[in-house]
Amino acid sequence: MKQIYLYVVCLLCTLAAHAEKTPRAKAKKIVAVGGVQFKLNNYTSDTLHRDSALIIFDRADHTGAGVIYQVFYGDKDHNIYIPVVPAGKYYVTIQCLGMHRDRLEKVVYVKSEKNEKVKISLQDTEEFSKDKVVIPVYAPKFSDLAVLKMK
Repeated sequence: MKQIYLYVVCLLCTLAAHAEKTPRAKAKKIVAVGGVQFKLNNYTSDTLHRDSALIIFDRADHTGAGVIYQVFYGDKDHNIYIPVVPAGKYYVTIQCLGMHRDRLEKVVYVKSEKNEKVKISLQDTEEFSKDKVVIPVYAPKFSDLAVLKMK
């Protein structure tokens, strides 16, 4: 019996000597991700001007505030594509930074391995130019003015 105990103790000491001091690698958690494409409608026809948009994704279950908080630029078709978004329900805030100053808030559902398309209608806007400014002519009628008595 003493020989078995001695054998087990020697075996444990040998295994302890060969053990690594670094922690074991954790199993990689597989995260379901999808994509979101924002289509901007009523965009200006000027192809030389590119606007940007600040997009904030907040999880609806309050576990990830600001999962994505980044400025994106539209492509030539005025679309913004975000390829990697964890699956779930999000409150999305979109703030246009440029000619359009629209601010929108939407609820977006992202599904695993699927691309969600969200259409966004922007308000009409024009680029400011000194040449395009029209100041209306105003001719005051002095007969309509109130006369105050002086003391």
